[in-house]
Amino acid sequence: MKRIPVILTVLVLFSCSSAEKKATTEAVQKPDASVAESRPTPGWSDGDTYTVHVSGASLDEAVNRARHQILKDIVNVRMLNNSRYTDITMIQDEFKKPLENGRVINPRTGADEIEIWFQIRDKGLREKFERK
Repeated sequence: MKRIPVILTVLVLFSCSSAEKKATTEAVQKPDASVAESRPTPGWSDGDTYTVHVSGASLDEAVNRARHQILKDIVNVRMLNNSRYTDITMIQDEFKKPLENGRVINPRTGADEIEIWFQIRDKGLREKFERK
């Protein structure tokens, strides 16, 4: 019973972030092919590497947003897999080391924002994401 408010809160956050991502994606112009090839692809590069694409007013803010996005992605995957390990606090502790050791790839500075690709690596990362 105590987890119902937590689960509902997480679901609301996911629904809000999906709408925000869609609006952001639609607003961004498509780059030419030569630029797109040099950019990392968000998502899984392999079973041990996961990348997200975010932006923020500063590098620190963008990194914090990236870490938060990764945590939301983990919760989402686990909820879809009917995992019993969906508590965001416990997930944050479980992924503390990969999140702290994450690296910024290809930062781009715009007029008022910095755009980054943030990548985390860990042995068996995909299996940890999908933990049941």
